[in-house]
Amino acid sequence: MSDFTSNFWSIFITGITLLGIFGCLALLWISGKTKAMTAADNTTGHVWDGDLREMNNPLPRWWVGLFIITCVFSLAYLYLYPGLGSYKGSLGWTQVGQFETEVARGNEQTAPIYAAFAGKSTEDLAKDPQAMAIGDRLFMNNCAQCHGSDARGSTGFPNLTDAQWNWGGTPEHIHASIAQGRTGIMTPMAAAVGSSDDVRNLANYVLNLSNSPHDSVRANLGRDKFVACAACHGADGKGNQALGSPDLTSGVFVHGPGVEAHIVDMINNGKTGVMPAWESKFTPEQLNVLTAYVWGKGGGVAGAAPAAAAPATAAPAAPAAAAPAAGDAASVVVENGVVKFFFATGKADLAAGADTALADVIAGVQAGKKAVVSGFVDSSGNAAQNEELAKQRAFAVRDQLKALGVAEDSIELKKPENIEAGAGAQARRVEVNLV
Repeated sequence: MSDFTSNFWSIFITGITLLGIFGCLALLWISGKTKAMTAADNTTGHVWDGDLREMNNPLPRWWVGLFIITCVFSLAYLYLYPGLGSYKGSLGWTQVGQFETEVARGNEQTAPIYAAFAGKSTEDLAKDPQAMAIGDRLFMNNCAQCHGSDARGSTGFPNLTDAQWNWGGTPEHIHASIAQGRTGIMTPMAAAVGSSDDVRNLANYVLNLSNSPHDSVRANLGRDKFVACAACHGADGKGNQALGSPDLTSGVFVHGPGVEAHIVDMINNGKTGVMPAWESKFTPEQLNVLTAYVWGKGGGVAGAAPAAAAPATAAPAAPAAAAPAAGDAASVVVENGVVKFFFATGKADLAAGADTALADVIAGVQAGKKAVVSGFVDSSGNAAQNEELAKQRAFAVRDQLKALGVAEDSIELKKPENIEAGAGAQARRVEVNLV
C-alpha cells in the first residue's frame, strides 16, 4: 500500500523527466566542445566502399537551434501544465476541467433551442418534429448501443417499443429510469425451490403463465413452487413495477428465449441487470426531450391526469399526528413537524393527501430551509429488493416535492442513521423534515 500513499513515484517520474531533458542539452554541449582526431583534409579516417570518407563537419546550426528550442519548450510546458509527477502546473489546467468547460459552453449554445420546448408536456413534445429529431440524435449517440437503433433492444436489453415496462412506462417513470438509472436483481432461487426436478417443474409453470411451449404435467407440479416467486412477481405472475419485477404472463423474456433451459438457468443462477444513470450527463431539458422520444416510440403509457382544481376555500390545516392507516393501505401523517409517508407492501405510490401534508415543508423551503427525505428499509425478505424499493419510495416523495414547486437543490436524499426499521408499516415509510 505504500506505493499509493508515498510520494516516491512522483519524485521518480519528475527526476527521470528532468534528467532526460537536461541530459540532452548536456550531450549537445559536450559534442560541440569535443575535438575529434582528424586528418589535414578534415576526415576521420573512416572509409567505406573505397572512396566514401567520413568528414568531421559540425552539426547544422538550424538543427542545433531547433533542438534547443524543443528542450526549452519542454521545460516551459512542464512548468505550465501537469507532467512532473504530482505537480499540477502553474495554470491549474486539468482535462476534467477542460471537458466540463466545453460541455458548459455547448449547453449554453444549445439552450435557445431547448427553450422552445420549455413548459411542454411529454405528450406534446412527442408530437413536435424538431424535438423528436433532437431526441433521435440523443438516443442514437447514447442509448442505441444497448437498445438498438430501432429501440427494439436485444438479449439483455429491453425493447422500448412494446408495452412491457418493468419499471413503468409513464413519462414520469421513463424519466426516472433515464435520470437515476435502474438496477434489477433476481437472486438465485434454486435453494428455495427444492430439487433440480422442482426447478424444472417451476420453469414449466412460468412458461405456462404466458402460454409459451411447456410441459403441462410439470407445470401442474410446479404450481405450488411459485410461492417462492410471488413475493416479487405477484401471485398472478404479473410483476411489480415498484421492484422492477417483470410480468411473467407477457411472454417477454429479456435475458433469453422463452424455453425451459433459459428459465431454469435464471432460477439457478439469478441475474442482475444495470441501467446506468444519465442525470449527470444530460441537462434537464435534454432529459425531457429524450423521455418524450422514448415514450413516443410506441410503448409509452399515458401519465396520470392532473388533479382538478378544488373550489376556493380556506386553506386546510395540516393533518394532526396519527398512526399509520390500518391494514396495508398507503397513508400519510404529520408528527412534530415530520411528514411520514407509509406505503403499501411492494408499492411506491403516495397516499392521497400528500400535497396537504407537505404544505408546511413547502413553506419552510420557501423560507430558506432544505427538505430532507429519508427512506427506511424493511429488514424482512430480500435485502437488495427491499433497499431498491425504499429508494423508489424516496424518489416518489422527492418527485412530489418537485411537482409542488420545490427546487431540486432544496431537496436532500439522506439515509437515516438506522435505515432498517424492522417489519410492518413502520418499515415501509419515508420521512420528510426541514433543516
